[in-house]
Amino acid sequence: MILKDYLTKDPIDRLSTFLSTLSITNRTPEYYVNWEKVARETEKFELELHTLNYLIGKDNIREEALDLFTRQPQLLRAIPSLIASRDKVLDILSMDEHDEMTFDHLNFSTIDTNRIVDYVDFIDKAGLLEFLQCKANRSLVDYVYGVETGLDSNGRKNRSGDTMEGIVGRHVQKICQQYVLEFKAQATAPFIRENWGVTVPVDKSERRFDVAVYCPIRHKVWLIETNYYGGGGSKLKAVAGEFTELSQFVTSSADDVEFVWVTDGQGWKTAHLPLSEAFAHIANVFNLSMLKEGYLAELFYLSSINGKE
Repeated sequence: MILKDYLTKDPIDRLSTFLSTLSITNRTPEYYVNWEKVARETEKFELELHTLNYLIGKDNIREEALDLFTRQPQLLRAIPSLIASRDKVLDILSMDEHDEMTFDHLNFSTIDTNRIVDYVDFIDKAGLLEFLQCKANRSLVDYVYGVETGLDSNGRKNRSGDTMEGIVGRHVQKICQQYVLEFKAQATAPFIRENWGVTVPVDKSERRFDVAVYCPIRHKVWLIETNYYGGGGSKLKAVAGEFTELSQFVTSSADDVEFVWVTDGQGWKTAHLPLSEAFAHIANVFNLSMLKEGYLAELFYLSSINGKE
């Protein structure tokens, strides 16, 4: 019983085991680019971008741009994508040769047709007209596809957490199928009460647990939270404290509710003290290596097969 050996250790020894088996990464190949999102964001302005191809290589490009946007002002909606901006309403600071500052506000979502010259001035000063005239030599759709691929890297921080939820979710699903347990991703306290008849105290009314597992034999619920921290930082202390409090909160239920925290990442090696405090209060703290070794499967197994822990 690997899990039993782990749980009977004192918190310091459990922490040592945990830290010595942290994974070096949770980055699957899918982590790097969300191609579906890239395609979706590019296709939003595909028609406008095809039309803007007209400006590529024009000698008198400012005049051509002014004429084109005057006749088809809605083409301006594609400009933020061309300058790698998610914002569609831009606040702009300009400085003259005397360092006098002026502030402007341009809305690329709802085009002000009375300010076409101001839009073109901005596009010119942003360097986009020069790019279109001298450097762009391919379809702007292809160019924005590349821009969106770069912008998508900003979402990788959140994607790391999504990856952990996916890994743990698939792992839990296989175990539940094997032992005839019920589970729900992003489970709320109302769902658990209405479907399984178990009351879960929550610290926030909108609280969603990454995965909830229900054992009909024991009328027991496990609440699983998961995350991953590849780097250190002050946030880790807050996270450890949050999950310590959450564990104590949900397990105060009159029903049989148990808390499980699946976390990983080399970042935890920089947060030894707050993590040790969490280990003193939370028994079921596992990493990916422990899931691979069968800790979670063993946790569910005894309840589902024998009806006892």
